[in-house]
Amino acid sequence: MIMPKRRYVDLHVKLYGDHDPPELLAKMAKHLGFSLIAFSLDPTPLQRCNEIMGEVKKTCEQLGLDVAFRLDLQPLRSGELKSLLRKYRRTFEVIAVKCRNVSVARVAARDRRVDVTCFDPSDVPSLLDESQVNLMVESGHFIEVNLLDLVYEQPEKQARALWNYRVAIEAAVKKGVPLIFSSGSSKALEMRAPRELSSVALLVVGNERLARDSVSINPMKLIEVNREKLKPTYVQPGVKVVESW
Repeated sequence: MIMPKRRYVDLHVKLYGDHDPPELLAKMAKHLGFSLIAFSLDPTPLQRCNEIMGEVKKTCEQLGLDVAFRLDLQPLRSGELKSLLRKYRRTFEVIAVKCRNVSVARVAARDRRVDVTCFDPSDVPSLLDESQVNLMVESGHFIEVNLLDLVYEQPEKQARALWNYRVAIEAAVKKGVPLIFSSGSSKALEMRAPRELSSVALLVVGNERLARDSVSINPMKLIEVNREKLKPTYVQPGVKVVESW
């Protein structure tokens, strides 16, 4: 039996802050062997978001590269998170929340409008506890680690970040939280090939198959499910509008 070829995904390439032109980032993704790239934006007016996405889609279509769009949220209060979710959920295929305190982490974990949860390496030991993991499992959330969060000039800081992620992420994955490993890049030179990303993911999750899934099956599944949810015919899992009167 011939197994289907893996399709690799970099789910986090940033189009905010100091970033390279989208065309350069897309070309690099294609060169590195990715089938899909997810460009992330931060909260901006919806009209501007739609303009950026329209331009980038044309570029990626010309390259033969599948493209998705995500919104990166870093709220400091749970009320702020809920407001942003109401405003943007129907615009983006992926909503990611970086949690910096317990209140935001708990609300994000309960809310099914959130897809991906992220933590700084210094915060992950205290925030990704058993209660957080259980809520994420119930809500079907993914947890994401970015390569750039593991890059430090000082070896001791790099070792500490890796250790923090390894302990917390490995426990979460064992309980059923799927891992996504992305570059987190905003520059073409920061991007890495799927094999390189999965090699670093292996250091975090401790399992070769799970490491490979974190750059292929897991992010691809998230995109496919959410694209289905964003269709006008979608009502709820297993229910579609097939004919309107």
